[in-house]
Amino acid sequence: MKGVTTTISRPARHTSAPVLLGGAAACLVGLILTYLLFVRTAAGQWADGLLLSDYRGLPRSAEEVLAATGDVKLWLVLVTVVLVIGALGGRWWRGVAGVGVILGAVGVARLLKATLSRPDLDIVGSTTHNSFASGHVAAAAGLLVAFLLVVPAAARPWIAVPGGLSVAAVAWATVDAGWHRPSDVVGAVLIAAALALVVAAVTRVA
Repeated sequence: MKGVTTTISRPARHTSAPVLLGGAAACLVGLILTYLLFVRTAAGQWADGLLLSDYRGLPRSAEEVLAATGDVKLWLVLVTVVLVIGALGGRWWRGVAGVGVILGAVGVARLLKATLSRPDLDIVGSTTHNSFASGHVAAAAGLLVAFLLVVPAAARPWIAVPGGLSVAAVAWATVDAGWHRPSDVVGAVLIAAALALVVAAVTRVA
């Protein structure tokens, strides 16, 4: 009976990582499609601009959100908290992985902004300045992932809800301030999600 139980349980343990990596691949495909559709096509640029105009003009609290997300001291405190929580829970390596997700997400977002191009497709109100993807949103989403990695599984829902709302607030602020287009936000979230799934597959914490 023990042999049968062992035989049945082994596949479940070995299939978790491939599923997570498959999710990461899906996020990568979504990232590519988001760029190709909303940056490289006229219809996409028009729709992106339409969504941007719908969100502009919201309360100026967006500036306060952006000021907070750009505060280096605040980020140092938050990263330190992630590492301390991980160390106290005996999961210091998860804290390091979480910080890696934050840095990786921001790094990839900046790399894309520096290397990708935005063609002039004669869309009214659209510019050729590439803002894909948002570094602010990538950092916020990466921070959420970092906290989810270091807290116990039972505590994750309590972190995910307010954390998700915080990421949404940063996303709204970047669009409202005119720093980013809606597609930039989607791209940033997909970057962070892909990295999160890869880390989860490696650390087996999902």
